[in-house]
Amino acid sequence: MHCSNCGHKVPLTLSVRTHSCPKCKTVLDRDENAAINILNKGLNEVGIILSACGGLDIDRPMFA
Repeated sequence: MHCSNCGHKVPLTLSVRTHSCPKCKTVLDRDENAAINILNKGLNEVGIILSACGGLDIDRPMFA
């Protein structure tokens, strides 16, 4: 699983329910971390980037 904060790959087994990144020290429930990764991937597909401070940056028009 990749850290939703820094992108570092963190190996987890299914029995481990907490995501703890050794690189940036982010600690989240593994499902919350996965949901953030899915959200970021979806927003990236439509051209929206979430900045670190939580704002949105539109990289390209959402509708043609």
